[in-house]
Amino acid sequence: MDLASEQYYQRFQTVFSDYYSPLCSYAFTFVKSTDTSEDIVQEVFTRIWENRKDLIGTNAIRFYLFAAVRNNCITHLRREKKTGTLSWDDQTAYYDQAIPAKEKDSHTDHELLLGKAIALLPPKCREVFILSRLSHMKYQEIADTLGISIKTVENQLSKALKIMRIFLKEHGIYLVGGMLAAFFSR
Repeated sequence: MDLASEQYYQRFQTVFSDYYSPLCSYAFTFVKSTDTSEDIVQEVFTRIWENRKDLIGTNAIRFYLFAAVRNNCITHLRREKKTGTLSWDDQTAYYDQAIPAKEKDSHTDHELLLGKAIALLPPKCREVFILSRLSHMKYQEIADTLGISIKTVENQLSKALKIMRIFLKEHGIYLVGGMLAAFFSR
């Protein structure tokens, strides 16, 4: 392997390790299947490796990845709708995808409730919430990725946070500190 190929491979590995998990969580908001989410994300990375090497190492990679995953999820859902095989996994599967592994060290009731609250959000609110809180994207990045205005991002995130606070409060959870509070502050 020559030096240029080795450098490209290193940059690709960095991008893959930085974005794989957030992209799988993002894909899961659409397809509701861990395996399908991983397949879609791996397909996007394969296409980058084969056809879009020019994107690696640029700022455009983040936008490209989220847009490509979103488009592939929509295509997948359309195909599934035509064949009538669309299924909905249980909400605990969503929880496993939505909460990063480093934050799942102790499976508390609070974390499970947070996963359920995320799963109950309307699709657009859930998508914006996940991009903001789990993928750590800025409002402008979310707006660009989803093709919506920053004001819409703000409104959807506000709506998501309100719904989640009500849900958690109904279950006796008050946001004082810790992991849950971190999801609601920024």
